[in-house]
Amino acid sequence: MNQKTFNSILALIGFGAFIPGILEVLFTLTGQTFQWGRIAFQGDFTFWRGIILLSSGTLYLSAIYHPSLIEKRAQAVLASFMIWIVGGMEVFSTVLESITGGRGRWLNTAPGFLNSCIDSFTPAVILLPISALLVLVVFREERKNEE
Repeated sequence: MNQKTFNSILALIGFGAFIPGILEVLFTLTGQTFQWGRIAFQGDFTFWRGIILLSSGTLYLSAIYHPSLIEKRAQAVLASFMIWIVGGMEVFSTVLESITGGRGRWLNTAPGFLNSCIDSFTPAVILLPISALLVLVVFREERKNEE
């Protein structure tokens, strides 16, 4: 993969993390929640999630201007790890909340579990597979350069 293509991917993912990060911080400061389709800007840790997404978006975007390919890839992987922490915690929280049943039940039924898992997602959960693909591409390119 050439530098121009990699920079374009970093810019797309960077803006994809930076803009939701700003929105989550702003929604927290105004005390509002917002849902657009399946993407929800709400929850207990919206401010911190927004700060981390804003930081990872900044890392992606600043990686574009590094002349060194190794530093550029390292910054992209670090920004992806930040998204994985926030998105992974959100997935873990959703799964744990979906296990418990309603009134008088210890466990939820299988259809009830699936319905509560696919309700809405935060931007970090949507960025999880995208950042994972980016890290796989980086490692594949590194392996190709070693050979």
